[in-house]
Amino acid sequence: MGDDASSRTPAAESTVPSAVPVPPPTAEEELNATISRALREKMELLRGLGRGAPDVTSELCEAALSEAEGRVAQALDILRSAQERLERQTDDVLTRRFQALEDRRIALQKAGVRFAVSDDFSQLTEALEDGPREEAATRLVELERRLAQFESDWKGLQGLLSQIEGLRSEAAEVGIPLAEISGELQEIREKLAAPDLTEESLDVLAQSAARTLMLLHEAIPATLESELAQHETALDRYPDDHVPSAAARRMHVEATRHLKKGRLSEAVQSVRELRRLLEELQREEASEAARPPPAPVAPPQETEDEMLGRLLNKARSLAARVRTLPPDSDTAREAAVQIREATELLRARELDAADQTLTRLMRTLTYETARP
Repeated sequence: MGDDASSRTPAAESTVPSAVPVPPPTAEEELNATISRALREKMELLRGLGRGAPDVTSELCEAALSEAEGRVAQALDILRSAQERLERQTDDVLTRRFQALEDRRIALQKAGVRFAVSDDFSQLTEALEDGPREEAATRLVELERRLAQFESDWKGLQGLLSQIEGLRSEAAEVGIPLAEISGELQEIREKLAAPDLTEESLDVLAQSAARTLMLLHEAIPATLESELAQHETALDRYPDDHVPSAAARRMHVEATRHLKKGRLSEAVQSVRELRRLLEELQREEASEAARPPPAPVAPPQETEDEMLGRLLNKARSLAARVRTLPPDSDTAREAAVQIREATELLRARELDAADQTLTRLMRTLTYETARP
Protein backbone atom coordinates (compact mmCIF):
# COMPACT_ATOMS: atom_id res chain seq x y z
CA MET A 1 0.00 0.00 0.00
CA GLY A 2 2.78 2.37 0.97
CA ASP A 3 4.56 1.73 -2.34
CA ASP A 4 1.39 2.48 -4.30
CA ALA A 5 0.86 5.79 -2.47
CA SER A 6 4.41 6.87 -2.98
CA SER A 7 4.20 5.95 -6.64
CA ARG A 8 1.06 8.20 -7.16
CA THR A 9 2.37 11.28 -5.34
CA PRO A 10 4.58 12.72 -8.12
CA ALA A 11 1.75 12.28 -10.67
CA ALA A 12 -0.78 14.05 -8.44
CA GLU A 13 1.62 16.91 -7.75
CA SER A 14 2.26 17.35 -11.43
CA THR A 15 -1.47 18.30 -12.04
CA VAL A 16 -1.33 21.38 -9.69
CA PRO A 17 -0.37 24.53 -11.71
CA SER A 18 2.50 26.46 -10.31
CA ALA A 19 1.80 30.12 -9.32
CA VAL A 20 2.87 32.59 -12.01
CA PRO A 21 4.28 35.77 -10.46
CA VAL A 22 2.58 38.99 -11.66
CA PRO A 23 5.18 41.34 -13.02
CA PRO A 24 5.21 44.80 -11.46
CA PRO A 25 3.73 47.62 -13.61
CA THR A 26 6.15 49.32 -15.88
CA ALA A 27 6.89 53.03 -15.63
CA GLU A 28 4.67 53.67 -18.64
CA GLU A 29 1.76 51.73 -17.08
CA GLU A 30 2.11 53.68 -13.84
CA LEU A 31 2.14 56.92 -15.79
CA ASN A 32 -0.97 55.84 -17.71
CA ALA A 33 -2.76 55.09 -14.43
CA THR A 34 -1.77 58.45 -12.96
CA ILE A 35 -2.94 60.40 -16.03
CA SER A 36 -6.22 58.44 -16.21
CA ARG A 37 -6.96 59.08 -12.55
CA ALA A 38 -6.18 62.80 -12.92
CA LEU A 39 -8.41 63.11 -15.97
CA ARG A 40 -11.35 61.44 -14.20
CA GLU A 41 -10.94 63.65 -11.15
CA LYS A 42 -10.77 66.79 -13.27
CA MET A 43 -13.86 65.85 -15.28
CA GLU A 44 -15.74 65.25 -12.03
CA LEU A 45 -14.79 68.72 -10.77
CA LEU A 46 -15.78 70.30 -14.09
CA ARG A 47 -19.12 68.50 -14.17
CA GLY A 48 -20.66 71.46 -12.36
CA LEU A 49 -20.39 73.44 -15.61
CA GLY A 50 -23.37 71.45 -16.84
CA ARG A 51 -24.04 71.36 -20.55
CA GLY A 52 -20.87 72.06 -22.49
CA ALA A 53 -18.52 70.71 -19.81
CA PRO A 54 -15.42 69.09 -21.40
CA ASP A 55 -15.50 65.30 -21.57
CA VAL A 56 -12.75 62.83 -22.57
CA THR A 57 -14.48 59.62 -21.47
CA SER A 58 -14.18 58.10 -24.93
CA GLU A 59 -10.40 58.61 -24.92
CA LEU A 60 -10.12 57.01 -21.48
CA CYS A 61 -11.97 53.93 -22.73
CA GLU A 62 -9.82 53.77 -25.86
CA ALA A 63 -6.62 54.03 -23.81
CA ALA A 64 -7.76 51.32 -21.39
CA LEU A 65 -8.51 48.96 -24.30
CA SER A 66 -5.14 49.62 -25.91
CA GLU A 67 -3.30 48.95 -22.65
CA ALA A 68 -5.26 45.72 -22.10
CA GLU A 69 -4.08 44.56 -25.52
CA GLY A 70 -0.49 45.30 -24.60
CA ARG A 71 -0.13 48.54 -26.55
CA VAL A 72 0.99 50.59 -23.53
CA ALA A 73 2.84 53.27 -25.50
CA GLN A 74 -0.19 53.85 -27.73
CA ALA A 75 -2.39 54.17 -24.64
CA LEU A 76 -0.02 56.79 -23.25
CA ASP A 77 -0.24 58.80 -26.49
CA ILE A 78 -4.04 58.68 -26.33
CA LEU A 79 -4.06 59.86 -22.72
CA ARG A 80 -1.63 62.71 -23.39
CA SER A 81 -3.79 63.83 -26.31
CA ALA A 82 -6.91 63.66 -24.09
CA GLN A 83 -5.11 65.68 -21.45
CA GLU A 84 -4.30 68.42 -23.94
CA ARG A 85 -7.85 68.46 -25.32
CA LEU A 86 -9.36 68.66 -21.84
CA GLU A 87 -7.16 71.63 -20.94
CA ARG A 88 -7.91 73.41 -24.21
CA GLN A 89 -11.66 72.84 -24.09
CA THR A 90 -11.80 73.84 -20.42
CA ASP A 91 -10.13 77.14 -21.24
CA ASP A 92 -12.48 77.69 -24.17
CA VAL A 93 -15.62 76.99 -22.12
CA LEU A 94 -14.54 79.14 -19.18
CA THR A 95 -13.51 82.05 -21.42
CA ARG A 96 -16.72 81.90 -23.46
CA ARG A 97 -19.02 81.74 -20.46
CA PHE A 98 -17.08 84.43 -18.61
CA GLN A 99 -17.57 86.74 -21.60
CA ALA A 100 -21.29 85.92 -21.63
CA LEU A 101 -21.46 86.88 -17.95
CA GLU A 102 -19.66 90.14 -18.64
CA ASP A 103 -22.10 90.93 -21.47
CA ARG A 104 -25.07 90.32 -19.20
CA ARG A 105 -23.62 92.59 -16.51
CA ILE A 106 -23.07 95.35 -19.09
CA ALA A 107 -26.66 94.92 -20.33
CA LEU A 108 -27.94 95.41 -16.79
CA GLN A 109 -25.82 98.52 -16.37
CA LYS A 110 -27.19 99.96 -19.62
CA ALA A 111 -30.68 99.32 -18.28
CA GLY A 112 -29.79 101.42 -15.23
CA VAL A 113 -29.15 98.73 -12.63
CA ARG A 114 -25.75 97.89 -11.12
CA PHE A 115 -25.54 94.49 -9.48
CA ALA A 116 -22.95 94.27 -6.66
CA VAL A 117 -20.69 91.65 -8.29
CA SER A 118 -17.52 93.64 -8.99
CA ASP A 119 -15.51 91.73 -6.36
CA ASP A 120 -16.84 88.39 -7.66
CA PHE A 121 -15.81 89.25 -11.20
CA SER A 122 -12.34 90.27 -10.01
CA GLN A 123 -11.88 87.00 -8.13
CA LEU A 124 -13.10 85.01 -11.11
CA THR A 125 -10.70 86.88 -13.41
CA GLU A 126 -7.78 86.06 -11.11
CA ALA A 127 -8.80 82.41 -10.98
CA LEU A 128 -8.98 82.25 -14.78
CA GLU A 129 -5.57 83.87 -15.17
CA ASP A 130 -3.56 82.21 -12.41
CA GLY A 131 -5.63 79.74 -10.41
CA PRO A 132 -6.64 76.13 -10.97
CA ARG A 133 -9.31 75.63 -13.62
CA GLU A 134 -11.44 73.69 -11.16
CA GLU A 135 -11.60 76.71 -8.83
CA ALA A 136 -12.41 79.00 -11.76
CA ALA A 137 -15.24 76.65 -12.83
CA THR A 138 -16.72 76.65 -9.32
CA ARG A 139 -16.63 80.45 -9.11
CA LEU A 140 -18.08 80.77 -12.61
CA VAL A 141 -21.05 78.48 -11.91
CA GLU A 142 -21.87 80.30 -8.66
CA LEU A 143 -21.69 83.72 -10.35
CA GLU A 144 -23.90 82.49 -13.20
CA ARG A 145 -26.47 81.29 -10.66
CA ARG A 146 -26.48 84.60 -8.77
CA LEU A 147 -26.71 86.69 -11.92
CA ALA A 148 -29.55 84.57 -13.33
CA GLN A 149 -31.54 84.92 -10.10
CA PHE A 150 -30.88 88.66 -9.99
CA GLU A 151 -32.01 89.08 -13.62
CA SER A 152 -35.19 87.14 -12.92
CA ASP A 153 -36.00 89.17 -9.80
CA TRP A 154 -35.20 92.41 -11.59
CA LYS A 155 -37.49 91.58 -14.52
CA GLY A 156 -40.24 90.70 -12.04
CA LEU A 157 -39.79 94.07 -10.35
CA GLN A 158 -39.91 95.84 -13.73
CA GLY A 159 -43.22 94.11 -14.40
CA LEU A 160 -44.63 95.38 -11.09
CA LEU A 161 -43.42 98.92 -11.81
CA SER A 162 -44.96 98.80 -15.28
CA GLN A 163 -48.34 97.82 -13.79
CA ILE A 164 -48.07 100.61 -11.22
CA GLU A 165 -47.17 103.19 -13.87
CA GLY A 166 -50.05 102.13 -16.10
CA LEU A 167 -52.67 102.23 -13.35
CA ARG A 168 -51.30 105.47 -11.93
CA SER A 169 -51.45 107.19 -15.32
CA GLU A 170 -54.98 105.99 -15.99
CA ALA A 171 -56.11 106.96 -12.50
CA ALA A 172 -54.59 110.42 -12.98
CA GLU A 173 -56.58 110.85 -16.20
CA VAL A 174 -59.85 110.47 -14.29
CA GLY A 175 -58.67 112.66 -11.43
CA ILE A 176 -58.03 110.05 -8.73
CA PRO A 177 -55.53 111.57 -6.22
CA LEU A 178 -52.48 109.35 -5.87
CA ALA A 179 -49.80 111.70 -4.54
CA GLU A 180 -48.62 109.21 -1.90
CA ILE A 181 -48.27 106.39 -4.42
CA SER A 182 -46.40 108.63 -6.85
CA GLY A 183 -43.90 109.44 -4.10
CA GLU A 184 -43.36 105.77 -3.26
CA LEU A 185 -42.85 104.93 -6.93
CA GLN A 186 -40.24 107.67 -7.27
CA GLU A 187 -38.42 106.40 -4.18
CA ILE A 188 -38.28 102.86 -5.58
CA ARG A 189 -36.82 104.09 -8.87
CA GLU A 190 -34.17 106.17 -7.08
CA LYS A 191 -33.07 103.17 -5.01
CA LEU A 192 -32.95 101.00 -8.13
CA ALA A 193 -30.50 103.44 -9.68
CA ALA A 194 -28.12 103.23 -6.69
CA PRO A 195 -24.73 101.51 -7.25
CA ASP A 196 -23.93 98.02 -5.90
CA LEU A 197 -27.48 96.70 -5.73
CA THR A 198 -27.61 93.39 -3.84
CA GLU A 199 -30.10 90.54 -3.94
CA GLU A 200 -31.38 91.55 -0.51
CA SER A 201 -31.96 95.20 -1.44
CA LEU A 202 -33.67 94.15 -4.69
CA ASP A 203 -35.99 91.88 -2.72
CA VAL A 204 -36.87 94.76 -0.37
CA LEU A 205 -37.69 96.99 -3.36
CA ALA A 206 -39.86 94.24 -4.89
CA GLN A 207 -41.84 93.96 -1.67
CA SER A 208 -42.28 97.74 -1.61
CA ALA A 209 -43.51 97.72 -5.21
CA ALA A 210 -45.97 94.92 -4.43
CA ARG A 211 -47.37 96.96 -1.52
CA THR A 212 -47.68 100.02 -3.76
CA LEU A 213 -49.57 98.01 -6.38
CA MET A 214 -51.87 96.68 -3.67
CA LEU A 215 -52.59 100.25 -2.51
CA LEU A 216 -53.54 101.14 -6.07
CA HIS A 217 -55.90 98.17 -6.24
CA GLU A 218 -57.52 99.42 -3.04
CA ALA A 219 -57.66 103.15 -3.82
CA ILE A 220 -58.94 103.05 -7.40
CA PRO A 221 -62.02 100.80 -6.88
CA ALA A 222 -63.26 102.83 -3.90
CA THR A 223 -63.08 106.08 -5.90
CA LEU A 224 -64.68 104.56 -8.99
CA GLU A 225 -67.50 102.99 -6.99
CA SER A 226 -68.34 106.36 -5.46
CA GLU A 227 -68.32 108.08 -8.84
CA LEU A 228 -70.42 105.37 -10.48
CA ALA A 229 -72.99 105.69 -7.70
CA GLN A 230 -73.25 109.44 -8.44
CA HIS A 231 -73.62 108.77 -12.16
CA GLU A 232 -76.32 106.18 -11.46
CA THR A 233 -78.27 108.77 -9.48
CA ALA A 234 -77.93 111.23 -12.37
CA LEU A 235 -79.11 108.63 -14.92
CA ASP A 236 -82.09 107.66 -12.74
CA ARG A 237 -83.59 111.08 -13.56
CA TYR A 238 -84.27 109.90 -17.09
CA PRO A 239 -87.08 107.51 -18.01
CA ASP A 240 -86.21 104.04 -19.25
CA ASP A 241 -87.13 104.91 -22.84
CA HIS A 242 -85.01 108.09 -22.88
CA VAL A 243 -82.98 107.58 -26.08
CA PRO A 244 -80.26 110.25 -25.54
CA SER A 245 -79.17 108.63 -22.27
CA ALA A 246 -79.10 105.05 -23.61
CA ALA A 247 -75.39 105.12 -24.53
CA ALA A 248 -74.47 106.48 -21.09
CA ARG A 249 -76.55 103.76 -19.41
CA ARG A 250 -74.76 101.05 -21.39
CA MET A 251 -71.37 102.52 -20.52
CA HIS A 252 -72.35 102.65 -16.83
CA VAL A 253 -73.22 98.94 -16.92
CA GLU A 254 -69.91 98.17 -18.65
CA ALA A 255 -67.85 100.17 -16.15
CA THR A 256 -69.62 98.51 -13.22
CA ARG A 257 -69.00 95.06 -14.66
CA HIS A 258 -65.28 95.74 -15.23
CA LEU A 259 -64.97 96.99 -11.66
CA LYS A 260 -66.68 93.92 -10.19
CA LYS A 261 -64.32 91.68 -12.17
CA GLY A 262 -61.26 93.58 -10.90
CA ARG A 263 -60.35 94.83 -14.38
CA LEU A 264 -59.22 98.23 -13.15
CA SER A 265 -57.66 99.48 -16.38
CA GLU A 266 -60.82 98.72 -18.36
CA ALA A 267 -62.99 100.19 -15.58
CA VAL A 268 -61.03 103.47 -15.64
CA GLN A 269 -61.36 103.73 -19.42
CA SER A 270 -65.10 103.04 -19.22
CA VAL A 271 -65.57 105.71 -16.53
CA ARG A 272 -63.68 108.21 -18.68
CA GLU A 273 -65.96 107.43 -21.62
CA LEU A 274 -69.02 107.61 -19.34
CA ARG A 275 -68.00 111.11 -18.26
CA ARG A 276 -67.78 112.17 -21.89
CA LEU A 277 -71.24 110.80 -22.67
CA LEU A 278 -72.74 112.52 -19.63
CA GLU A 279 -71.15 115.82 -20.61
CA GLU A 280 -72.68 115.52 -24.09
CA LEU A 281 -76.01 114.72 -22.50
CA GLN A 282 -75.76 117.80 -20.30
CA ARG A 283 -74.91 120.00 -23.29
CA GLU A 284 -77.94 118.67 -25.15
CA GLU A 285 -80.11 119.37 -22.12
CA ALA A 286 -78.75 122.89 -21.87
CA SER A 287 -79.56 123.40 -25.54
CA GLU A 288 -83.07 122.08 -24.97
CA ALA A 289 -83.49 124.31 -21.93
CA ALA A 290 -82.70 127.39 -24.04
CA ARG A 291 -85.74 126.71 -26.20
CA PRO A 292 -89.15 127.98 -25.16
CA PRO A 293 -90.77 125.38 -22.91
CA PRO A 294 -93.97 123.76 -24.10
CA ALA A 295 -97.17 124.28 -22.21
CA PRO A 296 -96.97 122.22 -19.02
CA VAL A 297 -99.18 119.19 -18.80
CA ALA A 298 -99.76 117.82 -15.36
CA PRO A 299 -98.94 114.11 -15.29
CA PRO A 300 -101.70 111.89 -13.97
CA GLN A 301 -101.21 110.65 -10.45
CA GLU A 302 -100.51 106.91 -10.22
CA THR A 303 -102.10 105.00 -7.38
CA GLU A 304 -100.19 102.36 -5.45
CA ASP A 305 -102.20 99.54 -7.05
CA GLU A 306 -101.59 100.97 -10.49
CA MET A 307 -97.89 101.22 -9.78
CA LEU A 308 -97.84 97.65 -8.48
CA GLY A 309 -99.59 96.42 -11.63
CA ARG A 310 -97.18 98.33 -13.85
CA LEU A 311 -94.15 96.93 -12.03
CA LEU A 312 -95.49 93.38 -12.15
CA ASN A 313 -95.92 93.67 -15.93
CA LYS A 314 -92.43 95.11 -16.17
CA ALA A 315 -90.99 92.24 -14.08
CA ARG A 316 -92.75 89.62 -16.26
CA SER A 317 -91.47 91.25 -19.44
CA LEU A 318 -87.92 91.39 -18.13
CA ALA A 319 -88.09 87.79 -16.86
CA ALA A 320 -89.08 86.68 -20.35
CA ARG A 321 -86.07 88.53 -21.80
CA VAL A 322 -83.78 86.93 -19.20
CA ARG A 323 -84.89 83.46 -20.27
CA THR A 324 -83.60 84.16 -23.77
CA LEU A 325 -80.04 84.74 -22.48
CA PRO A 326 -77.38 81.99 -22.55
CA PRO A 327 -77.86 80.26 -19.17
CA ASP A 328 -74.11 80.11 -18.40
CA SER A 329 -73.41 83.81 -19.06
CA ASP A 330 -72.56 86.37 -16.37
CA THR A 331 -75.49 88.52 -17.53
CA ALA A 332 -77.96 85.68 -17.06
CA ARG A 333 -76.76 85.03 -13.52
CA GLU A 334 -76.80 88.72 -12.59
CA ALA A 335 -80.26 89.18 -14.11
CA ALA A 336 -81.65 86.18 -12.21
CA VAL A 337 -80.43 87.68 -8.94
CA GLN A 338 -82.04 91.06 -9.75
CA ILE A 339 -85.35 89.42 -10.74
CA ARG A 340 -85.50 87.59 -7.39
CA GLU A 341 -84.59 90.78 -5.53
CA ALA A 342 -87.33 92.76 -7.34
CA THR A 343 -89.91 90.03 -6.66
CA GLU A 344 -89.18 90.10 -2.93
CA LEU A 345 -89.47 93.91 -2.92
CA LEU A 346 -92.83 93.76 -4.71
CA ARG A 347 -94.13 91.25 -2.20
CA ALA A 348 -93.06 93.57 0.58
CA ARG A 349 -94.78 96.52 -1.20
CA GLU A 350 -91.46 98.39 -1.40
CA LEU A 351 -92.41 99.67 -4.83
CA ASP A 352 -89.81 102.43 -5.26
CA ALA A 353 -86.94 100.06 -4.44
CA ALA A 354 -88.42 97.42 -6.76
CA ASP A 355 -88.74 100.01 -9.53
CA GLN A 356 -85.02 100.93 -9.17
CA THR A 357 -83.96 97.27 -9.25
CA LEU A 358 -86.00 96.58 -12.39
CA THR A 359 -84.63 99.73 -14.00
CA ARG A 360 -81.04 98.56 -13.38
CA LEU A 361 -81.92 95.18 -14.86
CA MET A 362 -83.39 96.85 -17.94
CA ARG A 363 -80.15 98.81 -18.42
CA THR A 364 -78.12 95.63 -18.17
CA LEU A 365 -80.29 93.83 -20.72
CA THR A 366 -80.28 96.84 -23.04
CA TYR A 367 -76.47 96.99 -22.90
CA GLU A 368 -76.18 93.24 -23.52
CA THR A 369 -78.53 93.46 -26.52
CA ALA A 370 -76.56 96.35 -27.98
CA ARG A 371 -73.21 94.52 -27.75
CA PRO A 372 -71.91 93.18 -31.10
